[in-house]
Amino acid sequence: MRPVLRRITSASTAAVVAGLAVLGVGTPARAAPGDATARGVVIDLSAEVAGIAVITADATIGSATAPAAGGTDTETLLAVSVPGALGVTASGTVQEVTATRAADASSASASVNALNLTVLGIDVLDAAEATATVVCPQVGATSADTTLVGLELFGSAVTLTANTPAVVASAAVVVPGLVGASLNAALTRVETTTATGATAIAVRAVLTLSGDILGIPTTIPVGTVIVAEASCERPPAAPTTATITPDEGPQSGGQPVTITGTGFVPGGTTVTFDGVPATDVTVAPGGASLTAVTPPGAVGPAEVVVSTVNGASAPLGYTYLADGSAATVTDLTPTSGPTVGGTTVTITGTGFTGAAGVDFDGLPGTGFTVDPAGTTITVVTPPNPAGPALVELVFPAGRVTAPTFTYLAPTITSIVPATGPTAGGTTVTVTGTGFTGATGVTFDGTPGTNLVVNPGGTSLTVVTPPGQVGPVDVTVLLPGADATAPDGFTYVAAPPTAASITPDTGPQAGGQPVTITGTGFVPGDTTVTFDGVPATGVTVAPGGTSLTAVTPPGAVGPAVVLVTTDAGTAAPLGYTYLADGSAADVTGLTPTTGPTSGGTTVTITGTGFTGATGVTFDGVPGTGFTVDPAGTTITVVTPPNTAGPATVRLVFPAGTAGAPSFTYVAPTITSIVPDTGPTTGGTTVTITGTGLTGATGVSFGGTPGTNLVVSPDGTSLTVVTPPGPTGPVDVTVQLPGDDVTEPGGFTYQPVPPRIDTVTPGQGPTGGGTTVTVGGSGFVPGRTTVTICGTVIPASQVTVAPDGRSLTFRTPSCAAGDTTVVVSTDGGTSNGFTFRYVPRNLPVTGDAVTTPLAAGAVLALLGVVLVLLTRRRRHAGQVD
Repeated sequence: MRPVLRRITSASTAAVVAGLAVLGVGTPARAAPGDATARGVVIDLSAEVAGIAVITADATIGSATAPAAGGTDTETLLAVSVPGALGVTASGTVQEVTATRAADASSASASVNALNLTVLGIDVLDAAEATATVVCPQVGATSADTTLVGLELFGSAVTLTANTPAVVASAAVVVPGLVGASLNAALTRVETTTATGATAIAVRAVLTLSGDILGIPTTIPVGTVIVAEASCERPPAAPTTATITPDEGPQSGGQPVTITGTGFVPGGTTVTFDGVPATDVTVAPGGASLTAVTPPGAVGPAEVVVSTVNGASAPLGYTYLADGSAATVTDLTPTSGPTVGGTTVTITGTGFTGAAGVDFDGLPGTGFTVDPAGTTITVVTPPNPAGPALVELVFPAGRVTAPTFTYLAPTITSIVPATGPTAGGTTVTVTGTGFTGATGVTFDGTPGTNLVVNPGGTSLTVVTPPGQVGPVDVTVLLPGADATAPDGFTYVAAPPTAASITPDTGPQAGGQPVTITGTGFVPGDTTVTFDGVPATGVTVAPGGTSLTAVTPPGAVGPAVVLVTTDAGTAAPLGYTYLADGSAADVTGLTPTTGPTSGGTTVTITGTGFTGATGVTFDGVPGTGFTVDPAGTTITVVTPPNTAGPATVRLVFPAGTAGAPSFTYVAPTITSIVPDTGPTTGGTTVTITGTGLTGATGVSFGGTPGTNLVVSPDGTSLTVVTPPGPTGPVDVTVQLPGDDVTEPGGFTYQPVPPRIDTVTPGQGPTGGGTTVTVGGSGFVPGRTTVTICGTVIPASQVTVAPDGRSLTFRTPSCAAGDTTVVVSTDGGTSNGFTFRYVPRNLPVTGDAVTTPLAAGAVLALLGVVLVLLTRRRRHAGQVD
């Protein structure tokens, strides 16, 4: 029976379509950039019926993969066969499979001739010639091409168009266990390109078996046959370089460096330095960095280039530094010099070009020069300790050892004069060797001053510092090694000098620590006297230029201070003893009591008051202080204070003395006349009592009264009451010391309010007019207004603080006259007339808000004329 050929879109080929879905015809797995592969013939077929294998074939004939590091992989003239297959035979030739990876493109191709595929004895597929070719350039479009010559399916010629639905056909076969068996085939041709790659397959055949098993229609996937397949991926761009670290190293090479960039290929990357390959090139995963070891190079800049199969990077800069590997030292002159340094040394040899300095035991010399020929170096030695020193020529990338240089220690041969006073100040000349560069001279560790070193370094002069009696070591301080003359100078005693005493005043009782500055003070051998009386606790500071002492008692006034050592006595200093009250004796204090408001003149008697500066009462100074010339009587006026006994102290410049206590007596209120008055205030009240002198105010229930007048003797005062609430309130007199309060001392009595004026006297019937009522007896927060039968609550009535006016807003009311009444806790006021007028009539105090038309004006004029004919009721009081 001739096989049937049809497109995959035919409804009768559902079973074949299902087989295709099972076997899959998806694109291959994503390849890496630059990859390329080719395959000649791939046969992957297997099928079982009732657990018995009827078809088995697995073979790939011809395979090529482009090398990762670049190049071409090729196989040619391979016979097509399927050794060990069951139910499958194949023949033909794979002419060539090739895959290439290059810098500018990757490509692959496969070519197959005279292919024949037989399955279960049926001639399934024949192709005289089949090729697949792909090209993936680094720049430009990718391409995929196939050719097919003499293609037959189940013995019938077919035309297969790339990237169109499959061509399908079937043929009857005999398969044990599969009733009505047929072998089905679906052919496709693939030519696909993407932005990054391409795939070409000349023929892809998907095979299935179909039939009935135990009466059930069944489709069995068999597998896939591929003829001439090629794929490629666009190669990456040439590598780029960003940094090289470090970017300099020794001329002899061997410096590990790290280069960052992109496109580095593991196993396929080279690095050159001015064309010379680096060694140990290792690319990190991801290709963004590599490490390498520099080759030797000429001193100076070098170009570093990274290359892969994909091209070469732009060069990076690297600098070869001189490392001394070419240097040879033949001589060093002179070979010794002083420890202070300063010796000019000449080093001769070859290969010195590029040297940057010379070190002596690791310390750089100064004044370094190297001649243009690189054969002579001159350098000045730095300071160093005595003894041999390692000399090294320093190059930017290495060191070269030169002959040793020996440092010679300085010497001291004489010190003139060799003695001087402990106060210092002796100019001494020290002679010896190696003093050039001396930075100081110490005497027993204390630096001298005014150092001058002669240019030859054989002598110096210095001024001695203060010191202790006896011999001391003299040391010349030098940058390299110091020079010391043990016991080279002897201090001899000298009279002390005194410059200042701090503080220069203190209490007559003594005990004041003072500090005296000067020279020649000797620890353990110095005394201080104040007018001949020895001070205590004398302590001399190191160096003998200051001491501390504690003053003895002394007479008030100036005293002479003398500092004395075994070597003599210093010129006197001045010190003043101040009165401190220690001589004061209080015998009486009169009077012993007074009001808390202060103002009591107190007399204190006794002796020793001379020098007193004031008197305090519980720490508060009194006023009007006087002391008589004999120092036996003090007068002072007491300050305000709280009731009770107060500590009295006489104040002196350097202390205080006690006196008998003074008792502050609290003020009293004995009567308040009158003790009643209206809530409106205004009552003049007389308050009598004691201690009212200095009163600053009187409050009634916390509200200040006015017009305060206090009698000179402090026994009475007058004040005018403020407005207040009905009932008794506390009366408090404010005083500088203690206030005095009479609980419930004044009683406010209610009085009825009175209305004198109502402004404006009329308003619109809609209400909302703000009305001001003048009069008296209005109480803030406790006043209501009644108008047109409506009570305006106290919360909506605003009363002035003096109770003489209030404001409220009118409610709505019918046109006509009405009565305004004000009510408080004291009663109800007289009535006062307020007129409500229609909204369209002008109202006193209110503007007409809407312009009137001509007709309205005429109507209004008529109303006015009628009103003028009426007898108007006087808008005064309503009885």
